[in-house]
Amino acid sequence: MPDSPRRPNVLTIPAGVAFLPALARGLLDGEIVPGFAPRGDPIALARATVYLPTRRAARALRDAFLAELDGRATLLPRIAPLGDVDEDLALSEPLDEADAELPPAAPPLTRRLTLARLVSRLGDTLERAILQLGPEHGPLIPSTAADAIHLAGELEALIDAIETEEVEVSRLDTLVPGEHDQYWAITQNFLRVALRAWPDHVGANGLLDPSRRRRFQLDAAARRAAGGDGPVIAAGSTGSAPATRRLIAAIADHPLGAVVLPGFDVDGLDDAAWATLLEDDGAGLYGHPQRGLARLVKELGLSRGAVRTLTQAPAPLESRARLTADALRPADTTDAWSARRKAAETEAALHGLSLIEAPHPRAEAAAIAVVLREAIAEPGRTAALVTPDRDLAARVAAELERWEIAIDDSAGRALAATPAGALLKLASETALDPSPASILTLLRAPACRLASGLSRGLDALDVAILRAPLPGAGLDGVLRALVEQDRPRGPAKRFGAADLAEALDLVGRLRTVLGPLMTLASEGAAPLPALVAALAHAYSAMSEGSESEDAIALSLFLEELEDAAPAADPIAPAAFPGVMEALMAGRVVRPPRDRHPRLAILGPLEARLIRFDRVVLGGLNETVWPPVPQADPWINRPLRAQLGLAPPERRIGLSAHDFCQALGAEEVVLTRAKKAGGAPTIPSRWLQRLAAVAAGPAFEAAKARGARYVTLAESLYETDREPTPRPPEPRPPLEARPSRISVTAVETWLRDPYSIYARHILKLDELAEIGPEPGPAELGNAIHRALEDFAKAGLSPDDPSAREKLIDFGKAAFGALLQRDDARTLWWPRFVAIADWTLAFHAGRKVAAFHVEQEGRVVFTTAAGRDFTLNARADRIEALPDGSFAFLDYKTGRTPGVKEILAGFAPQLALEGGILRSGGFAGVADNGAVVGELVLVRLVGRDPAGEVIDVRGKSETPDEVAEKAIVRFKAVVDRFEDEATPYLSLSHPKFLSRPEGPYAHLARVKEWSSTGGADEGDAE
Repeated sequence: MPDSPRRPNVLTIPAGVAFLPALARGLLDGEIVPGFAPRGDPIALARATVYLPTRRAARALRDAFLAELDGRATLLPRIAPLGDVDEDLALSEPLDEADAELPPAAPPLTRRLTLARLVSRLGDTLERAILQLGPEHGPLIPSTAADAIHLAGELEALIDAIETEEVEVSRLDTLVPGEHDQYWAITQNFLRVALRAWPDHVGANGLLDPSRRRRFQLDAAARRAAGGDGPVIAAGSTGSAPATRRLIAAIADHPLGAVVLPGFDVDGLDDAAWATLLEDDGAGLYGHPQRGLARLVKELGLSRGAVRTLTQAPAPLESRARLTADALRPADTTDAWSARRKAAETEAALHGLSLIEAPHPRAEAAAIAVVLREAIAEPGRTAALVTPDRDLAARVAAELERWEIAIDDSAGRALAATPAGALLKLASETALDPSPASILTLLRAPACRLASGLSRGLDALDVAILRAPLPGAGLDGVLRALVEQDRPRGPAKRFGAADLAEALDLVGRLRTVLGPLMTLASEGAAPLPALVAALAHAYSAMSEGSESEDAIALSLFLEELEDAAPAADPIAPAAFPGVMEALMAGRVVRPPRDRHPRLAILGPLEARLIRFDRVVLGGLNETVWPPVPQADPWINRPLRAQLGLAPPERRIGLSAHDFCQALGAEEVVLTRAKKAGGAPTIPSRWLQRLAAVAAGPAFEAAKARGARYVTLAESLYETDREPTPRPPEPRPPLEARPSRISVTAVETWLRDPYSIYARHILKLDELAEIGPEPGPAELGNAIHRALEDFAKAGLSPDDPSAREKLIDFGKAAFGALLQRDDARTLWWPRFVAIADWTLAFHAGRKVAAFHVEQEGRVVFTTAAGRDFTLNARADRIEALPDGSFAFLDYKTGRTPGVKEILAGFAPQLALEGGILRSGGFAGVADNGAVVGELVLVRLVGRDPAGEVIDVRGKSETPDEVAEKAIVRFKAVVDRFEDEATPYLSLSHPKFLSRPEGPYAHLARVKEWSSTGGADEGDAE
């Protein structure tokens, strides 16, 4: 009787069994490949070849063999990653040595830039079409070089799908959209050319498209598997790509071959439901976790019952697998849910499973951190968070830091978000737009070492230069400001000439480093190779050869880009930062090893086949897990179906299978956030189905176990309730209290004493914002300086040349401001109007003499016996014909009202008169002089250009107002000479130009003012 034909050797390892340890044990014991049992033979195992889906799984299988062999010396089999539909298509190692005969794959950046150039051509064509056909329903076109690169990435995905699924490009000619689309013909022609031109282009350069090369690798591996004589095993793959299925078929038919499927449903789903998975129609079936495996087994010519189970799962996990299969059954068969499961069976299935429903993402992350921390409290136990949500992964890593547990997300960090990537981005942006903010951000970037040894110079540059209006734009303006820097004031006064010299040296270094890139930026469109070379030079100089992981990754990226850059068109320098960001998109820096030996954060694909004692499945909300299928900007969904590409639901099916596999762990914690971004979320469809099937006491118990973790996480943030914040009441000792003050600061002392405490006692100066634009203060200073220079020149207001001279003084006072368009068009006409009005005003006044910017002071003894000095600098003092004196105070901004001045809340002008009465203005008047006028001159430059405000009371002369101001001021001084008097915050804030003051953050005003911490009467 002739031998019966050999049936393909196909096995499965259930989800409840540790896949890789079971695979290693079964291979060693001859349970997988009949007749091949190499346990005990240290050489025999090396004859075998094992194909796995991912590189991580390949590394884990090596560890499983070592654990199974208990350290005995043995040659391991050759283990190679197949790559799956979601895996990186450019394999880092060949599937076999013969693959070296294949042409190398086109470098990723060369591929991206070449396709981006084609996309730019399409954009030009579409723009012309829109001009002819109108913009109605027109397509999105790349408006920048960065847009073209992003669209090229989407085009790469389409090429990969066509190559992987082996679709004939000629089918593009048959595609007809449902409605006549005037623009589809343009896109169709472009795709027809691009999809044919790209393989020809790389072929002419002796290269292969990466996805095509991968397909050739798999086909070559299938041929070798069919003709080889050693054991060959394909394990853990779902056969999602045609080439992968051919390799699996060749291995299954090999005399010493075996295919080991992950979590194949042998008996969990009833036969009727299983039959629906084999139907050709119904896109919804693609979302089922067993769809791909069912079709693969059918293509291998096997029935469902012909698949052997290598190892049985423990009874509770078998129950959980059956429950999961029932919950995720095809939609058309969910009427079977009406046959209620036994309570004991459901309880066994949910044993070891918990459900966390956190109120928001932060609480979800904190609860997951508690779950992971609890797991590793027991020696030897392992745990992992499996989630596609990278934000959740980052939150959990941050939460674990409270226990000093360092854990890395295995998905890595985006290269652009690393210190090295940020430095590169900042360098390109600063070279093209060297604003004060970008300069300072670049120099203070963690990866920038340009300021090494010049920390004082960097601080001086920050505080003394970049926080004041610059005399010019860019680095030239910064250098000019450093050269012209006079006596530093305010916070900058702590920096001396040596510090400023260091700052000058630092800016010179920066200019040298960025010089080549700045030169290219000034010449219009530039070749990308030149721009990249200049940027690489700048980065190298600023990083000084750093050898951190991200620096090494960035250096490799720049080397690849320098090789690929000739494939790009010249670009406008303004677009260069966006181009660099687009090219870095998708590049990640992965840690060389997990930072915690028993904890991991993995994506669903990375977690496939890896076993942990406790698994957390995080982010189980719709749009997160499974993710929403992304729309293809090149071909819509109906046209993709006509072309023969698989629907997006196939990836949902793969994701569902990964979810089912992860449920096979002994302890599983499912988590979701009920709200995200303030809006309610929808539970994942898988979670909803589990809840529907398992509803009852056992499921409520799982929720209760999860609620415990939420409660524990919330307790981490519990603190004793702090008392209601109250305004600060500092009471410094007498010797620390100021003994000198200017009349300009007295109003602040009266309204906000805390600011005087911070400024004069704590010696804290307010830092201005970085790169401020010239504002009212600069306008006021220019006007004051022009009027002062004119007055000191001794010209009479009615002199024929007075106006011309005053205009000249104005031009000198405005200086570099007149190089600005806004100053020339807005401020200068206002000054001209002020000049005319001021000349007319002073020409009409009869004065015997006048003094401008006159300094004066008065010294008196306080109640505490200390000498106290009040000093002033008066804008203009005029000697009147009757022997009295007039004080004129020019105001270009907010002008206090007469009532404020008479009430003592704006005493500057009155105090200047009081100093005169005491003989404090030497050379102007002796003690006992009379104040005849107190005048506020409001200069606005509009219509009218000026206004005169005469300060006098109904029954008080200006001289009496000045006398009373001095008396009031001395009473205030005596009050604060008492150490029991506190420096309150905002005691009388009404009419303050800055109601909260420059030190409000230090006084925590927003805290005590919003909680009612201030006493009644503390503020007006």
